[in-house]
Amino acid sequence: MTGFILLMGTLGYCVVSGLVPLVNAELYLLAASAAAPPELAVPLVLAGTLGQMTAKAAMYGAGRGVVRIPGKRVKGWFEEAEAWAQTRPNTGGSLVLVSAASGFPPFYLTSIACGIVRYRFLPFLALGFLGRFIRFGAVVLFPQIGKALLNQ
Repeated sequence: MTGFILLMGTLGYCVVSGLVPLVNAELYLLAASAAAPPELAVPLVLAGTLGQMTAKAAMYGAGRGVVRIPGKRVKGWFEEAEAWAQTRPNTGGSLVLVSAASGFPPFYLTSIACGIVRYRFLPFLALGFLGRFIRFGAVVLFPQIGKALLNQ
């Protein structure tokens, strides 16, 4: 039961961290991984990734809803960005993957921007999931390796 609570807590925490930039998922995952047994490492990564991508899907949706923007100049920028993205449907994928995996540019902003320029949702979701899985996998792996080395 403790493992289930840890995974559900991770899922919830990572949803919140995906919506509120000041809430840090990586620090949480470091602590959770240090406390978790090795068999929960992959489920921990999956729970964190699912939580983050749930939030990022909401951020994407928020970007899609940005229609009533004050100022003609800003609205014009969004329209130009959308038109540019429509003519280059494959250019955003690498940006989504790199942003999700590295945090640069911030995945929070990338998620909103993908919605604004109407980047296709399923590739956004798949590439974002892969990038977050890689990032969170590295974060969770670090304490697990440290525990394994100390127990030798």
